[in-house]
Amino acid sequence: MKLNSNDYPQPLNILFLEDLEQDVVLMSRELDKEGFKFIAKQVATKKDFLDALQNFNPHLIIADYSLPMFNGMHAFRLFKEQKLMIPFILATGSLSEELALECMNEGVDDFILKSSFNRLPNIVSRNLVLKEKERESLLISTELKKSKEELDSAKIHELLSNREFEILCLIAAGKSVKEIASELFISPATVATYRSRILDKLLLKSNVDLTRYAIKHNLID
Repeated sequence: MKLNSNDYPQPLNILFLEDLEQDVVLMSRELDKEGFKFIAKQVATKKDFLDALQNFNPHLIIADYSLPMFNGMHAFRLFKEQKLMIPFILATGSLSEELALECMNEGVDDFILKSSFNRLPNIVSRNLVLKEKERESLLISTELKKSKEELDSAKIHELLSNREFEILCLIAAGKSVKEIASELFISPATVATYRSRILDKLLLKSNVDLTRYAIKHNLID
């Protein structure tokens, strides 16, 4: 599968946690064949791994599950603490159901069997796309939250008509529809119509919400 150059950063920084240089060579060869442009960095110790996370700025991590002193799962737990939204792929000689379940529960993105390095380009491509979608979803969620906060803090009641504002304050003060109708010399049905308009304009749902809004914006004592 040949990739469009817009599908991933150019070049990719790929961090290999691997003590066997030959395995890194084999994985790099498979990625080369499928048109990936990348810079590879190989580390094998905890110190070098943590240093690379900070200074190499990887777009992708491929970690050997079974390194003797610092294996892939140890690395993944440290990686999670950094809150980096990049794919973390485990390379392993064999994949039992127990291992797969352990890694999935931890949150590892994917696996590659060392006997099937030819599958690596597809695995890398798929996970780069998935992570990009995760980042986009997080960005949208963050922007929506920010918009809601800005909306909550805005003085939307300034968009109300004088009559709507008057009725908002009376409702927030605890007056009933009948009491408001009597005080303003209008029908209860008219008060109810105004109330519906006010709720719609302020994006609220109930009299309790109206009261909270009025208190928050110092509209009532």
